[in-house]
Amino acid sequence: MRRLGERSLSLRWRGSRRDSARPGELPDEAELRFFEGLQNLFTLPPLPLPKKVRRICGADAAYRGRVVVSAATLSVDGTITKSYCYRGRFTIPYVSGLFYMHEGPFVVAAIEGLGSRPQLLCFDAHGGAHPRSAGLATVAGMLLGIPSVGIAKSLLVGRIEKADSSGLEKIVYGGGVVGFVTGTGRDRRYWSPGYSVTPRDLERIIAVYRDACLQCLSEAHLLSARFLDREVRAEPISSRSLESGSENSA
Repeated sequence: MRRLGERSLSLRWRGSRRDSARPGELPDEAELRFFEGLQNLFTLPPLPLPKKVRRICGADAAYRGRVVVSAATLSVDGTITKSYCYRGRFTIPYVSGLFYMHEGPFVVAAIEGLGSRPQLLCFDAHGGAHPRSAGLATVAGMLLGIPSVGIAKSLLVGRIEKADSSGLEKIVYGGGVVGFVTGTGRDRRYWSPGYSVTPRDLERIIAVYRDACLQCLSEAHLLSARFLDREVRAEPISSRSLESGSENSA
């Protein structure tokens, strides 16, 4: 049975959308430059991606006003075995290019709540296909010390090159390949390497684990939206901190 983990959250990075921000809450230019600079400092020794990736995690979040529910799902050998949801309140609104400040704390908390260590993390966000080559997928992967990829629904930077012999369209930015594109129409996805994943690794991930990655992300998206709807309907949410809980799902 899936249950909602409910904890206090006055974390630094999470926000509702920009139009939910209160006056004076949006970062000013000095703050923006500061946070952008931090992204360029995120460097950790890489971890080798396992030859066989058995445990894949997808994480996403849903919002209602100032309330956020993030969800993480764990797939083992292609079957989802565990899920965890985390409920909180944002404090920093969404700013383009600084999505890691907005959603990072919440998806990280959901992944930590799984109680199992994945071998690969998948985020509905960008990794290297980012103005500073360090989107949410990169930063969150570094924080958790787990290889990660971004699988976004829209292109943030660069241009698309036609598929070559690999069959994958390429995202080209700054003179190099920063990701790949799969699918068409509403199923189109923009993949980019996050922490400790090379473009070559990413090609292998797409070739071998594409379905498992997309399944995890889709399930996390549905879970976060469903639990958010349930929680908002069940209880009016004031500005107070949420009480903590310890519920995960298996």
